[in-house]
Amino acid sequence: MEYFGIDVGGTQVKWAVVNEDYAIVEQGKIPTDFSSADEVVDALVGLVEPYRDRIGAIAASVPGTVQADDPDGTIIGGGALTYMDKYPLGRELSSRLGLPAVIDNDGKSCANGEYAAGALKGTKVGVVMVIGTGLGGGVVIDGTVFRGAHGNATEISGIVSNHECAPGKFDLGNMGAIRGGWMGLRGYVCAEKGISPEEAKDIDGIQIFQWVDAGDEAAIRGLHTYARYVVSLCHTLQVVLDPDAIAIGGGISAAPALIEAIHAEEDALYEGWPFPQMKKPNIVLCEMGNDANIVGAVYEARRRLHI
Repeated sequence: MEYFGIDVGGTQVKWAVVNEDYAIVEQGKIPTDFSSADEVVDALVGLVEPYRDRIGAIAASVPGTVQADDPDGTIIGGGALTYMDKYPLGRELSSRLGLPAVIDNDGKSCANGEYAAGALKGTKVGVVMVIGTGLGGGVVIDGTVFRGAHGNATEISGIVSNHECAPGKFDLGNMGAIRGGWMGLRGYVCAEKGISPEEAKDIDGIQIFQWVDAGDEAAIRGLHTYARYVVSLCHTLQVVLDPDAIAIGGGISAAPALIEAIHAEEDALYEGWPFPQMKKPNIVLCEMGNDANIVGAVYEARRRLHI
């Protein structure tokens, strides 16, 4: 049997036909050029329709919260796609196409994808941290993604790293989304290089790692400051969840210098660690790349539908 997996992102909708071994048979993508939930559904139905007779289910990864016990696959929030808030995407797709449809959060889909066929395969407890504009994430325990009481578990973007906040409110600048996303790396590097915040807006991750690879000492210092922050987040996840592995993903994870800096800063942090019974994080790279959300959505659909 084959399955139709969809990853609805802020800029692209990626799709794939996935077989029972989680191998991708066919795939493609279209721009996320929509202004309403109805337009999204029309586009998704158009993608699935040519394959309807050969697939057993539809599985979609989306931004926003989706409760596992909601048979309608209703999206809460919708992330950048605010028009998807409170929209029953699973029910609409199933009604239009006559197939079961399972909808899940993108971070949790990524974790499931790495568990099904990637860096978390075989783990008892595995964590994914996806570095993007913010920090996405997911935890898989004994083959099931952990959701928490309200479906919001592992929202790493909300972790506060410095509790010296003004009385009565959080300092958003100290949260994972600001310091841990790729723009946090840009901020550290540009500060070291003396580049103003206004000038920094034109600098992307490619430029940053070109500086690093060329031996730019200021850029390397900034990278290592950022890496220390990532390691501190991994430490928090390690002492709370005790995972076998924490897999790092996202666009900038493709730069070898990033994981090298993370491992170097981790070794420095844990030198002389006084609690040997508490393991230091096993930080690895995600293996599924842009396919993780699709494969993870299919894994979750098969798990829920028992197919």
